[in-house]
Amino acid sequence: MAELSSIFGSDINVAAQPRDVERQFAGFPGAAGVTAMHLGTRGRSIVVSGRIRTSGATYALARAGCEAAVSAIEAYCSAAAADYTHLGAVYYSLVWGPFRLVPDSAGCVFHWVAGGYVTCRFLMYGRQLK
Repeated sequence: MAELSSIFGSDINVAAQPRDVERQFAGFPGAAGVTAMHLGTRGRSIVVSGRIRTSGATYALARAGCEAAVSAIEAYCSAAAADYTHLGAVYYSLVWGPFRLVPDSAGCVFHWVAGGYVTCRFLMYGRQLK
């Protein structure tokens, strides 16, 4: 089992959303209203939000590090289902995707901050298959 902070870094927030329920609705000629067939749950959505922070002597070097971290996280979108942990919680049979970088109000994704760091905010969505 992989720890989510080893994938996304320590500056993350993990939220498990309520399970989705699948229903099929059907109507019949001559009858008012519809019927519903409960088809069970369709897995829980897991949302990881956070900030990637890399350092470098110049903006270009720090941004290259940030983009490398983005590529490493992006690779999980095509990985098979696996089990993950975070702060004592276990997320079983989880697949990832989509992965999104979050721009600020000016549309910027990468930010050069004091101390020689480049940061970017992200959202990663997962789906538990069980």
